[in-house]
Amino acid sequence: MKLMSVIVILIVLTPSIQAQSRTARRTAARPPVNANQPQSTRAAGQSLPLHRVILYSNGVAYFERRGTITGHAEVNLPFKESQINDVLKSMVVLDLGKGRIGAVSYNSSAPPSARLAEIPFSIDAGTENDTAGGLAAVLKQLQGARASVTTAKGSVTGSILTVEEKKSQIDANKPPVTSHSLVISSESGELMSFDLAEVRSVRLLDEGARHDVSEFANASASARRRDAKTITVTSDGEGSREMVVSYTVASPIWKTTYRVVLDSAGKPYFQGWAIVDNVSDEDWSAVSLSLVSGTPVSFIQPIQQPMYRYRPVIAIPSDLRLDPQVYEASQGVAGGVEGGVAGGVPGGVPGGSLQERITVDGARINQLPLNGRNFNKPAKLNAGSEPTPPPAPTITELITAEDSGVDAAATGAEVGDLFEYRIDQPITVRRDSSALIPILQTRMEGERVSIYNESVRKDRPMGGMRLKNTSPLTLEGGSLTVLDGDAYAGEALMDRLKPGEERFISFALDLGTLVTARTKGDRDPAFLIRVINGVFQSHFHQTEKKTYTITNQTDRPRAVYVEHQIRNGWELASDAPKPLSKTASFYRFRVELDPRKTAELVITEHRALMESYDVSNLTPSQVELFVSRRYIDDATRAALDKIIAIKGQIAAVDARMAAADRETAEIATDQSRLRENIKVLSEKSEARQLVVRYVAKANEQETRIEQITSERKTATAERARLQSDLESAIRALALDRKL
Repeated sequence: MKLMSVIVILIVLTPSIQAQSRTARRTAARPPVNANQPQSTRAAGQSLPLHRVILYSNGVAYFERRGTITGHAEVNLPFKESQINDVLKSMVVLDLGKGRIGAVSYNSSAPPSARLAEIPFSIDAGTENDTAGGLAAVLKQLQGARASVTTAKGSVTGSILTVEEKKSQIDANKPPVTSHSLVISSESGELMSFDLAEVRSVRLLDEGARHDVSEFANASASARRRDAKTITVTSDGEGSREMVVSYTVASPIWKTTYRVVLDSAGKPYFQGWAIVDNVSDEDWSAVSLSLVSGTPVSFIQPIQQPMYRYRPVIAIPSDLRLDPQVYEASQGVAGGVEGGVAGGVPGGVPGGSLQERITVDGARINQLPLNGRNFNKPAKLNAGSEPTPPPAPTITELITAEDSGVDAAATGAEVGDLFEYRIDQPITVRRDSSALIPILQTRMEGERVSIYNESVRKDRPMGGMRLKNTSPLTLEGGSLTVLDGDAYAGEALMDRLKPGEERFISFALDLGTLVTARTKGDRDPAFLIRVINGVFQSHFHQTEKKTYTITNQTDRPRAVYVEHQIRNGWELASDAPKPLSKTASFYRFRVELDPRKTAELVITEHRALMESYDVSNLTPSQVELFVSRRYIDDATRAALDKIIAIKGQIAAVDARMAAADRETAEIATDQSRLRENIKVLSEKSEARQLVVRYVAKANEQETRIEQITSERKTATAERARLQSDLESAIRALALDRKL
């Protein structure tokens, strides 16, 4: 049994991929191991070819690399900076032999500016008038370093002391000329100066100085190639063995596009293509390709950058008694072509173009039987004339031929909530290129139809087709181009279509069919009368009749589907035609028309409404209306008449009480006037007789107030009794009558 060493960063494989990985381990042929292979060749720098690519419709791609490694292997995988986070959280490494996976390493993620800042010198480009850069600037920062300086006169070894700068004015009309001299202290103790213009080379002898220069060069190169990253996978083992590395990275979504060819009977022939884009820096050469539709969760987490936790600086207490402390935790989803060029089409139809399969010689097409027809059948000759060439095959006849040159070699399978197209043949897509790959070619069930929806267009339907997916594949949404016979008929967009599902697709305006729609509303008589809890209810139907007049203006039969909107609360009447199907928003009715004929589709709908009346507020005229409409019987009328009579009595009592209240208010006003007059006249002796008169009148009013109070008390009691009788009569009234 083979031993297997595994290092897993994070496994993000679909079930089908995991199964393929297990199968590959059992069945993949191991390349033979050359026992005479020198040990030196089984070393670092080995590679893993790209073996499998799975593109998902959520913007990620799964890459699987497989290859043979020997001995101690170091596999370098180049990536872009933006891909590293995805790779680190998804990479899986397998050694299928006796090897042991080592650390997976990658170059520093620290910013180049930070790395340059740690090096004890910097280099700026010097110019003719700028003396801060160049060799002089470098040597200034290497003071004390041992170096070997070579000039035309020989070599001297010593320590760099400084770089002397001199300026000389040669021409008064030009700026001063700057020159530099290197000053070193030789091993014999001599101080020597060399004009840098005469120095051929300076070789650093100190290991530290050479290391600083090398680090500066590497950091500068990283700054220049800031988007380049290399991940190195190591494995130690003996002999040849297979290694697998897989990971996911961001990738353009794959897209679908379809073609439908309608034959003379309106039956659709369906062809599906997938568009894939290789935007990587590597060719996909003969890879196994799968396309997965669905939306698995995917995200980016910045895990490549070194992260540090904050640590507070705590002063040590003077008594040095340090007790341990405990803190709370922080809350913080496939298409090759048999016989064709692997990788699909750029530039042609995979599997051989139509031109390769149809030999054209002048106007004569060599023998090519399609659908039982031989288009090379000898033509009839007229006397003195050239042979008439046979008619060329139509696109419908070509595309439905068994040797059309387009074989959709994709198999599909459900993967949980996702759907996978697995391309049966290896695919090749060059870097920075795209490919159009056939995934489906078959005859579907369906027919040419017209679809009318008043909200889309009032006078004419849309020309289209009814399409049923009879294939085992789930068809991802995409654009669809329709060819009707030999001509372009239009384009459409198609939503995702599962096996066995039907869909209407419109691609052009039907100029051969005219539709008018008329609406008429009415109110039906009440069908139910109810009296519940003092409320008189009259239930009735509001009816709306819509008439679609459809005229076929062509010489061909027409099948027209009318989409009639479903409205909340409305129902089809019992005499309305039954819809052929129903969606969330529309009823669909099918109308078949003979050539040059007109048909009517009458759809009647109704909704139940209710009028309500408060029984306590009914009037005699309303009761008479109910009687005339035969809403109520004699017993109910008698009960309503009684209620109205009691209401009349209550109204009379209310009137008496209101009159008493008005009289009481008038007496109160008059008494206030009398009191004022009595107060004024009591001070005059000659007005004594008038005062007596006012007092007598006030006595009479007090007597009347007492009478009014007694009458109002009696009226209040009478009203309470009548109100109780009214409420009892209303409660006793109940009716549930169907008309």
